[in-house]
Amino acid sequence: MYSLDDLRQQNKDISELSAVLSILIEHTDLHNNPYVCELMQRFKEKVWMHLVFEDNTIYAALLRHNDSSISKTAGAFHDSAREIKHRFSGYLHHWCQSAVNDAEHQALQEESRDIFQLIMERVQYENDYIFPLVEKHCS
Repeated sequence: MYSLDDLRQQNKDISELSAVLSILIEHTDLHNNPYVCELMQRFKEKVWMHLVFEDNTIYAALLRHNDSSISKTAGAFHDSAREIKHRFSGYLHHWCQSAVNDAEHQALQEESRDIFQLIMERVQYENDYIFPLVEKHCS
């Protein structure tokens, strides 16, 4: 089982990779760069792994909590993971295609910005609200 400290470290890793990738995606000439693709893959793996660890640890406990407001909060937060998984599933495939024209690249940059923002909002909410909730009610 993973601790909150482990999950916080994962959030830190995700935030740092997101910051780097947010800069790299702005450069059209790096679109199919193998190192950027490797970082994108690492980012996806870290996000995916984090979502799985959350499901198996803190959210299961929060969902079973006898306070309905806590279980509803956990349920809504868990549902937001589905959106991330759904949007993320085809994203990397598009980023690392070799033949992409300027219009497609611009659309991919916009999608990248949206995905990074969605993930960073989740990380921030988790750090500011969910982790303290777990510490207060499930420890």
